[in-house]
Order: sequence, then C-alpha cells, then structure tokens
Amino acid sequence: MEPVTLRVAFWNTWLLRPRLWPGGPPIPGGDRFFAPQVRERAPLVGAAVRGRFDVCAMSEVFDDEQQRSIGAAVPQALLVAGPGTAPFRFTGSGLVTLVDETTTDVTHVETLTYRAGGDVRDSDTFATKGALFCRVRIAPDLPEVDIVSTHLFAGGDLFPIPGANDASRHHHVRMGQVDELVAFVDGVRRPTNPLLVVGDFNVAADDPDPSLADPSDRYDDLRLRMASLGATDVWADHGVGRGPTCTFAAAEELPRDPDEPDQVADDPSGDGAGERIDYLWFSPPTEGDLAVSVDRPRRWAFPGRGVRGGPAGSLSDHLALSVTLHLSPS
Repeated sequence: MEPVTLRVAFWNTWLLRPRLWPGGPPIPGGDRFFAPQVRERAPLVGAAVRGRFDVCAMSEVFDDEQQRSIGAAVPQALLVAGPGTAPFRFTGSGLVTLVDETTTDVTHVETLTYRAGGDVRDSDTFATKGALFCRVRIAPDLPEVDIVSTHLFAGGDLFPIPGANDASRHHHVRMGQVDELVAFVDGVRRPTNPLLVVGDFNVAADDPDPSLADPSDRYDDLRLRMASLGATDVWADHGVGRGPTCTFAAAEELPRDPDEPDQVADDPSGDGAGERIDYLWFSPPTEGDLAVSVDRPRRWAFPGRGVRGGPAGSLSDHLALSVTLHLSPS
C-alpha cells in the first residue's frame, strides 16, 4: 500500500489573558503586560492552521474564550483540552490539541498534572503545568500514532526576590517535570505505535548561561532523559540550520520561505538570532511491522495578519514547528 501521511505541528500561541478570577474580567492592562490583542489573534491562530495539519498541538491557549475562538475557526477539528484549573492553580495548562476529523480519528486521551513546580517567586506556580496525550488513527489498517504535548516550567516573572531568576533552580524543576513526563508516556504509549512528544520545553539547545561549562549542557540533560523513551530530537536529526523558535527582535530575523510565505526560510549556515526551546521528539515503534519515515521539520511564523503578535511580525512570540510522518507496513 502507498504510505499514509500524518502532518503534526506544535505551537506556543501566546494567548495569555489572565483574569481577576476564573471566569471573571481580564486583568486591566493585559495587552501591555501579558500578550497583545489576544481576542483578535485567537481566531486568526485557528484560521492559520486550518487545513494545514492533521494534528496541531498548542500551548498557552489558557482561556475558554480563546479555546472556543480557535475551535470555531477550525470547524472540522475536534479540540481536546489538557489539564484545567486546580486548587491554588488559577490558570489551566493552556494545552489544547486540534485533530482534523476529516483525516484523523482520536481513539484515546489522557492528561497528566505535574507535581514538580516552583514557588511564590514563579508565575508558573499558579498555572497547572502538565501534559496531554492523544492517540490518533490515520488509517484503519495501520497502527495508531501516540502524540503527547507539554509546556514546561519557565520560572521567575513574579516577585523579584533572591533566587527568582536562578537558572539552575529553574532547570532542576523542569527536569523533575520531564521525569514525570517520561514515566507517564512510558505507561500509556503502545509499543506498536510511533510516538511524538512535542512542546515548549523552555530548554535552549544552546544556553548562553555563563555558569555552564558547555552551552549544550542543559539540552544534553533533556536529550538523555528523552532518550529513555527511545525518542530523538527531530530538528537535530532532520532540520536545516539552528532552527530557533523564539526571542526574535526584528522581522528580518524571520525571512519568508519563497515557496510558502507563512513558513520561515531555514539557514543551512546555522547563523541567525533566537533560541530553540520548542521541540518535536520522535520515537519509532518498538514492536510490529510499521515503517515510519520522517520529513524535514519546518517552522511557521504566520505573519501579515494585521494584528500585533510576536516582536518580529509573527502571529505569536513563538514559531509553530511541524513535521510530516509517512507510515506504511514494512
């Protein structure tokens, strides 16, 4: 049989619009202090991904209003939400996954709420950090695909007191969450299914922290933990150039691909601004006879939507990251 394709994306959407209390009015000045034009950008986020991907996992879609706006813009998709609010967690996980029901079926969903976290120095302490597992079927005579999304702890951003911006402390918390993530995935995945773990891991592939002996030390820590799932970094294996996904300052740092203006042109020289903290981790099946090939991953800015989004003209302050899998019996 001909290979069947599955197009998967992850996108940190930056739809951050905190409310005074759950379901209450937004905090005044949110456009200035949190994220700009959230209500205007939410339907554009949905429209941007509509028809492009079979599965699109997102983070920072914190509010029910924004989830509804995205869902309404992609009427053919099922919107699956991640962990919600909890005691002393006034904001949910912000994780949602859109599954295009014209091409793909959802067969199983599970969620995880992390126990590891920060303290009162960290704004993340008051959000529900966790993971969202979606098992999807793309063809009736092939195994399913297991897709897990997450958004790890960032740290700081609340009270400027000693240790608030301690990068080593932040990394320790993140690795505690990764250990929980690995145990969760190991317990729910099927060995016959390909696995993709996607998300904003808040770990830079090249960390400029001068306290590190090597800029890749924290990335290597993450990579080795993910390797226990048999998962490898799709960009490192198949990407072109450094592949940064955030912290851009100017539009020229995000050159448009001449064949697809919503995509960013990759630089094979490896030069360029920004950090790579968003990841696609792939693990092939360990049992059965399914063959899976992985295309070159791509980055998407979705510029020119007429709203204030990311600082370099993209629709969010992060780029979307996508990959296509090709599945066939071996």
